[in-house]
Amino acid sequence: MKIRIKIQGTLVFIALTVSIFLYKFLFPHTKYEVQDKILDILGIFILLSGFLLRIIARGHKAEVSVDGRTLITSGPYVFLRNPMYLGTLFIGLGVVLVLFEWWVFLLFAVIFSAIYIPQIIKEERHLHKLFGEEYKKYCVNTARFFPSILNLFKTNIREHLFFKWKWVKVELRSLIGVLIVVAAIEIWEDSKLFGPQELKEETLEFFLIFSFFVLILVLFSRRKNEK
Repeated sequence: MKIRIKIQGTLVFIALTVSIFLYKFLFPHTKYEVQDKILDILGIFILLSGFLLRIIARGHKAEVSVDGRTLITSGPYVFLRNPMYLGTLFIGLGVVLVLFEWWVFLLFAVIFSAIYIPQIIKEERHLHKLFGEEYKKYCVNTARFFPSILNLFKTNIREHLFFKWKWVKVELRSLIGVLIVVAAIEIWEDSKLFGPQELKEETLEFFLIFSFFVLILVLFSRRKNEK
């Protein structure tokens, strides 16, 4: 799995790099700075939320299933069977909102589906063989990919979606790499659209959004630890 994750991370990096050379087709050409700022903030928040979901899912899975032989039905797995893949989808959506034209997400969705749906089906077959009726019952009560809105309202979300700082290291390299590449491309892109003064504004914008996100993590972690 680690090899697959590294390959996927490398492919994402290559895709972002290649996109620079195709910027005339992929990057937005809007002159509406307010619209651009709103999409940037929304995109970065969704991107960071995707990484947070992956961090929580991987960290919880590592703690609960040390030997890899335990069916995980707690933590984020209460709401859906594949939280890490949903996190990856959020990351892709966030990158598109910050950097690209809206139609690029359709392309991303096709590529995402081609890569991950067969992988999900393969993993589910393996889990069904491993856990049998227990896994079948879990599938009946838990959504495959998108959590049920009714289930979210019925369940205490904070009880299951908690955060531990030691879990961050698993995704830290990918998080930093994606943020640096996205920030660099966005600053370059907006400098071309709105002028060189965007360098300071965009740098400050990314810093403030990331700082606010870290503050949320600190508060969220403290609340969980107090229980």
